[in-house]
Amino acid sequence: MSDQLKSTLDVAMGRMKQMLGEEEKNLSDDQKRRIAEVRQEYEAKVAEKKILLAGAEELSMELQELNRKKEEKIKAIHQEVKEGEIKR
Repeated sequence: MSDQLKSTLDVAMGRMKQMLGEEEKNLSDDQKRRIAEVRQEYEAKVAEKKILLAGAEELSMELQELNRKKEEKIKAIHQEVKEGEIKR
């Protein structure tokens, strides 16, 4: 069952990467740069929280909140592409 679960997980991750890849193709160079900056910014924030809250109960909640904020910002940039396609 472990192999089957891993295979299912691999398939799901492959599909997700494929979908993200399609989204990335539609982005302008500026949007790709901005997404990279958001990811880099939040990687630094996560590292900082891991240091400051090492062993603390709040760490998990803080990391989830940072991830949520990061994904919201990236989604907003992707939304610009979708809105641009609708206007065309």
